[in-house]
Amino acid sequence: MQRARAERRLFVGTYTEDTASEGIYVLAFDEDERRLHVVNAGTHAPNPSYLVRAQSAGSPAGAEAGTETKPGGSATSTLYAAHELADRSCLAAYDVAEDGTLCCRGTCSSPADAGTCFATVHPDGRCLYGANYESGSVGLCLLDANGNPCGGLPSIRHAGSGPNCARQSAPHVHSARFVPGTGLLAVVDLGTDTVTLYRAEATGTLETPPVETVRVPPGSGPRMLAFHPRLPLAALVNELANDVLLYRYDRAGTGWEQTGRLELPVVPGDVRAAHPAFSPDGRRLYVSVRGSDRLTLFGIDRDGAATPLADCPCGGRGPRHFSLSPEGRHLAVANQGSDEVVLFALDPATDEPREEARIAVPQPSCVIWDG
Repeated sequence: MQRARAERRLFVGTYTEDTASEGIYVLAFDEDERRLHVVNAGTHAPNPSYLVRAQSAGSPAGAEAGTETKPGGSATSTLYAAHELADRSCLAAYDVAEDGTLCCRGTCSSPADAGTCFATVHPDGRCLYGANYESGSVGLCLLDANGNPCGGLPSIRHAGSGPNCARQSAPHVHSARFVPGTGLLAVVDLGTDTVTLYRAEATGTLETPPVETVRVPPGSGPRMLAFHPRLPLAALVNELANDVLLYRYDRAGTGWEQTGRLELPVVPGDVRAAHPAFSPDGRRLYVSVRGSDRLTLFGIDRDGAATPLADCPCGGRGPRHFSLSPEGRHLAVANQGSDEVVLFALDPATDEPREEARIAVPQPSCVIWDG
């Protein structure tokens, strides 16, 4: 009997305006042939620049991959997208069929906000939150029991600025993640050099004033957060400072204290740190850097201290986003600058990336694994 091919599915978000992109791309990775191919492409709205999967029952808070479990135990495949538009905010939910076809189940939009560049789901699935870069706000979209958008809530707007006049003349909310095991949403604002912790109420609304505001060094331009899978440890990537700050927090998710600063590779010209991710076992931290176009690897010990291990090419230009497979054996990179997704196998001994496959995708901005 012929053995079934081992294929893994990935979703790729892109920028569609003034590009050849068809929207969200569904890819399959053939592990036997070490080959990527397009299963499906196309969406109902432009610039699906960030994607997030609905969570599994029991997934850690802030998890970005999995499947939503409906009442009764039947599973659905749901994909949420942040559509980055200049004239309004936009969050959308998509059904993913077995053949990779996407069907829009609803959207949540507001002309009062703009530039939705990140999305995250409440730990219990009650609400979808969007980071609005242009308007410096956090949008809130209610979800019904099946994960469908069913109405919006008033957004939370930031105020302030930073010392970098070109990039920090106003608030620019870039991302938001739930602190694991809590109902606290950590909102990262590149424009005001802050990480603001909001408590989510039972309705999904974010309480104000915030529980805590973490201030990073002026001009750092914080962009993305990653949370360790076991330790109360967060890694904050600063785009403008091109570094990573490590923070410890207490059991309630508060009392953030900086415990370290990690330097990243630089080259002459525009160098901007982009994305962090811990390995599933927590032993490694990966960070992508645009400009130098590198993936930097740090070792994380049992106490949360970091040690530089390796600095590798990202396989292209402009590694805006990457993600590790759930079991931690592969890493996929969205190289926006060279219009391609590159997939790496991670060395079993060193965890360094080794290229396995690549595929052309116009302006990829996000790549995630399907479970």
